[in-house]
Amino acid sequence: MKGTDIIKIFESMYPKNLAYDWDNVGLQVGSLQKEVNTILLTLDVTKEVIDEAIKQQTDMIVVHHPLIFSPINSINTDTYKGEQIEKLIKHDITLYVAHTNFDISNKGMNLILANMLNLKNQQILDYTTENEGLGRIGKIEQCDMQFAIDYVKKTFQVENARFIGNLNSKVAKIAISGGSGSSNIYNAKKMGADLYVTGDLSYHHAHDALAIGLNALDIGHNIEKFFVSELRNILKDAGITSNILVSKIDTNPYKFV
Repeated sequence: MKGTDIIKIFESMYPKNLAYDWDNVGLQVGSLQKEVNTILLTLDVTKEVIDEAIKQQTDMIVVHHPLIFSPINSINTDTYKGEQIEKLIKHDITLYVAHTNFDISNKGMNLILANMLNLKNQQILDYTTENEGLGRIGKIEQCDMQFAIDYVKKTFQVENARFIGNLNSKVAKIAISGGSGSSNIYNAKKMGADLYVTGDLSYHHAHDALAIGLNALDIGHNIEKFFVSELRNILKDAGITSNILVSKIDTNPYKFV
């Protein structure tokens, strides 16, 4: 399939205009005016991911976190980012970013994560359009807090998490926001979440959660990686016939020691 045809299908589900104004989504490196036989899906673009794409003879990388976020005045190939851009161009690999538009879409990140937790009667935490927005909240069978924590950790395959709140609470409603979800703590509380699951909760936002009586579980930003397998299925079902690969590179920068 031609790159333009692939992106037309992609943007019918994840239109760029859903993204926040501060975000940088869409084509970042390369061209869409070419045949795309192989697509690689990944959470982040690292040197290792690009090497993987080259080895797999990939024509396009679709990534969640932008490689180019802030405006750049030059491409210095002696820098890490410059070397990445150079390698993509030299190997004719197109880089396409779907970030907050993918988070906000009703077929995107937060729906995928909420479905992984089997949340029932889901609602959006923070509407950014009439029908779409960030985060999800839904019901589970009531359980103890520790059981809920263990369930979340097992679902997202994390060994450690940071908890804020009361371990003696009961849980019947869970809210989740992929990535950095600090901005949604008040919405989660307002909508009756017994546990709010997200990543990158800052020290000060953790204090805010305590102050409003919200139980929160920081399981890290990297759990968004689970979107890739589901997105592969979504794109196939939508009619994209190119070979779609899921990156096998672990891009989580953190290790627990």
